[in-house]
Amino acid sequence: MPTAERDANTSASPVTVFMPAYNEAASITQVLREFAETVVKPLNGRLLVCEDGSTDGTEKVLQQLSAELPMQLVTGRARKGYAGAMKDGLRQVNSDLVFFVDSDGQYDPVDFWKVWEARESYDMVIGRKVRREEKFYRTLLSRSFHVLVKALTTVPLEDMDCGFRLIRRATVEQVLPEVGSLPHSFWAEFSIVAYRKGFRILEVPISHRPSQRGVTSIYTWNKMPRIIMGQVTGLLRLSRRLNREDRTARTRTVSVTSQT
Repeated sequence: MPTAERDANTSASPVTVFMPAYNEAASITQVLREFAETVVKPLNGRLLVCEDGSTDGTEKVLQQLSAELPMQLVTGRARKGYAGAMKDGLRQVNSDLVFFVDSDGQYDPVDFWKVWEARESYDMVIGRKVRREEKFYRTLLSRSFHVLVKALTTVPLEDMDCGFRLIRRATVEQVLPEVGSLPHSFWAEFSIVAYRKGFRILEVPISHRPSQRGVTSIYTWNKMPRIIMGQVTGLLRLSRRLNREDRTARTRTVSVTSQT
C-alpha cells in the first residue's frame, strides 16, 4: 500500500496521464511540465505519478510539483519494480481512458495527439517507435525479443512493449489480472494478453528521443544474463498458458456444438 498519496483533482476527467517514476530527480520536472502543458491542460485531464522508492530525491521533487500541477502522487518507501508500479498505478485510474508514458523524457508529448485521434475505434493505441534512440545492445535485445514473442504467441505487433499508449479503462480491468509472467516486459505481456482476448489494437508511428536520465541503472551488463533468462523463461510460461487456454476454448466449442 502507498505510504503517501495526494490527489489534486479527484473529479472524473476524460483522460489520466499516468507515469511511473524511479530516480528521475534530474529530469522529471521538465517531463511533467511538458505533458501537463501539451496534454493535460487542453483536455482538462490529470496526471497520476507513481513514485517507486527512489533514492535520488525524486519524491521530494514530486511533492513540490504536486502543489503546482493537477497531479495525484502515489509514493512508497519500498521498491516495487516496474511491473509492480504499473499495476499499482493502473488500479488508481478512474477515468475512461488512461494514457501511459514512461517518465524518462524519451517521448514527445506532441505525439499524444496521434494516439488520441484513434480513441473511438480502438481499445488500445500503441506508439511504434520509428527509430529507437538507445544503445545498440538495447535495440538488438528488443528486436530479438519481439522475434521470439511473435514465434511463440503469433501476436503480430511491431512494438508491443512501447511505453507510450492510450488504453480504455475497461480493457485494463479485463487484462491486468492476467499479467504477471514478464516483470521486465510488462507492456509486452499486457499487449499479448489483450490481443489474444480480441481487443482492438492499433500501432501508430511516433518519435523517440535520447533518454534524459543518461546511463541506465537497470539494464547493466552484469544484470543482463539474469534478465534475459527471466524473459525467456517467462515468455515460455506465458506461451504455454495461452496455448492451454486456446485448447480449452476449442474443447468447449466442440462440446457445445455436439450438444446442439
